[in-house]
Amino acid sequence: MTKRICYIHIGPHKTGTSSIQWFLKENRAELLKYGYFVPESEAKHGAHHALGRKLCGQELRAHEQSAVANFTRALDETPSEAVIISSEALGDLFIHRNYATAFFTRIRELNLEPKLVLFPRNPPQQINSLYSSVVRRFCRSESFEAFVQEVTQRCGLRYSPLIELANAHNAELIAQPFTRKTITHGVVPEFLQLFGLDTSQFRDTDVRRNEDAGPFTVSVARPVSRLIGRNGNQLKWLQTVQCTTKLATYLEENRLADARYCGLTTALARQIERELRPDSDAFAQRVWDRPWAAIFAADIGEEFTPNDFEMCRPDESTERRLQQAIREMTVIAEQVMADPALAVKAPWNDFLGRAGWTCEGQLTETR
Repeated sequence: MTKRICYIHIGPHKTGTSSIQWFLKENRAELLKYGYFVPESEAKHGAHHALGRKLCGQELRAHEQSAVANFTRALDETPSEAVIISSEALGDLFIHRNYATAFFTRIRELNLEPKLVLFPRNPPQQINSLYSSVVRRFCRSESFEAFVQEVTQRCGLRYSPLIELANAHNAELIAQPFTRKTITHGVVPEFLQLFGLDTSQFRDTDVRRNEDAGPFTVSVARPVSRLIGRNGNQLKWLQTVQCTTKLATYLEENRLADARYCGLTTALARQIERELRPDSDAFAQRVWDRPWAAIFAADIGEEFTPNDFEMCRPDESTERRLQQAIREMTVIAEQVMADPALAVKAPWNDFLGRAGWTCEGQLTETR
């Protein structure tokens, strides 16, 4: 039997993954007509996190345990010659050799030929977007500067190891730059072009999901997380999900929701680029046969003015609203922490474990 191609979209975080996953979910039937099978997802937004985690060998919640069995059965029933899986969680898990080996071994057992799809982004912009995302999800609480210092050392933000990963598992690497132009025109059309598909044949190609949070949102979530963690408490995954939902609802109901957080200064952006340039160039030369600066010229030249309230104090009125929001969200977060149903001790509910890290390891964003 001829192997089917399995396109594995692994992100990374903050490169339009939510938009792509929503599009795939909403256009499953239409994509099937063109020979691309998109598995059902356990997630409302369409991501294949449960399937990806199970293929890596992670323990899942009871209702997700059948993810691979359901996938296998669906494969047997579809005549499609290609499969598309999308989960940025895989980008985190593939850093760990045991998870990567388990995943690709299972993929080949299913007679699938893996092709890795990713959208590399210029590091300063990616780090800035990632920070606002992980803070509003109650995953991190340090200052932006401290976050930058830590993540610039993390292999998860370096792209060249993905070349080694692809080579180790005989997987083709398909990389499309995620640039300012991508943000303006939308990531879904560029995603479809990778498969030679005409965007006019599909709906929702201009969908935009999971927009970046703003400085007010960050300035509420950050101190609340610090208060929660002052006694050494580490939120469980379900607790972070609930706190994130509660915060979004609170801000919307009080007309406080905002967007476009920026912790970067132009000088800091240039520093990040310099530190990561050797890795970025190594990746760009191997994959695109061009320097990183040639691919991301407009992004590298971008200038930044921070609006983080820890760097730029807000006006008196905003400060009053902020302090009230922090007090009220702290009460809400404490109620979440007190709910035993959200604090269940299980590997799938361990936030660090979901990203593949032990309690001594580093933390990356997961969902």
